[in-house]
Amino acid sequence: MELNRETIPQYLHERQIDIGFFDLDAELISEEIGDGNLNFVYRVYDAARPTRSVVLKQAPPYIKILGPDYPLPSDRLTYESRSLEIYNQFASQAVPTQYYFDGESAVIVMEDLRNYSLLRDDLIAGHVNQTIPELIGKFMGSVHSQTYSNNLDNVAVDKYKEDFANTVMQSITADYVFTFPFTDHETNFFTDGLEAAVNQLKTDHHFLQEVDALRRIFLTVQRGLTHGDLHTGSVMVSGKAGKVIDSEFAFYGPVGFDVGLFWANYLLSYYSHIDNSKVQSELITAIIRTWETYIEQFMMEQTLKIRTLQCIFHEAVGFTGLEMLRRIVGAAHVKDIEQIEDVKQKLRVETAILEFGRTIVKERHNITTVHEMVEFL
Repeated sequence: MELNRETIPQYLHERQIDIGFFDLDAELISEEIGDGNLNFVYRVYDAARPTRSVVLKQAPPYIKILGPDYPLPSDRLTYESRSLEIYNQFASQAVPTQYYFDGESAVIVMEDLRNYSLLRDDLIAGHVNQTIPELIGKFMGSVHSQTYSNNLDNVAVDKYKEDFANTVMQSITADYVFTFPFTDHETNFFTDGLEAAVNQLKTDHHFLQEVDALRRIFLTVQRGLTHGDLHTGSVMVSGKAGKVIDSEFAFYGPVGFDVGLFWANYLLSYYSHIDNSKVQSELITAIIRTWETYIEQFMMEQTLKIRTLQCIFHEAVGFTGLEMLRRIVGAAHVKDIEQIEDVKQKLRVETAILEFGRTIVKERHNITTVHEMVEFL
């Protein structure tokens, strides 16, 4: 059943006893608010009390922006629902409340973050709130450590592996992060003038070896619950509060992937503010604070501390570089960079990003601290 603005109120009324949010006799109004590529997202509110609202998210059995000719399993919301349950168990302050899940119709009803904005938009505006990297560091450290395989018995690990065997979405990520950007794939595009730098990526043997190794890690290593898409467009903020959203890519894998994606998008913001040293300095501080907070939280739960964290760190550095590179030459670019109107300036920024990303991928085994990583900037 594919819902729309007209059918959503009746759908919710029929399930109100299970959802338990609106009054039974409330007049409900829905409006589409999402502009994402995969799913339909609506705000539903009480006509008499418009501030009393929820968000309803539905996953069609195809890629939303491309249509039914591009099928995609709608059970991706099953993984988002399961991850929200885990997140609310270990880090409830950092995620929205889930009110209802309908697996058959691929629908989640959750807290409406109407007074929040996207972290990416705040960073584009040059607003760097240092409480947010601390919050996300704690979120990742708590979830990763408490679902980490070495911290659990075999039964618990097997349960996580079964519940988060999100192989289709994992495979999509593997293609668009690790493979397509470094081939002549039809979905790639980049700024005119980057051809030489892109060819360097495709012909650098050492770099490509590391890409293959990181892809294998991404697809085979199973260490903890991994969000799978934790970038600055997947975090909503309001003052000192922050909420992680859009976890339909969640899987049981190498947790450093989350750290790497989050770092990478702060670093993309860093390069977008190339003429603003104050904002750049604040972004570097945020990157360092994320890791320091992550370590502190992780060590509260995890027993194999130093060796485990060093492994996560080295992988995170590699994932950071690849995420930055694919956002410049692959299919999914970021607004931070795309909003640069001066073509020469944009080319300068993107060239620097490609050089930095390629370097830290190749040097990831030799970089031992987050301070060393940012020294390559």
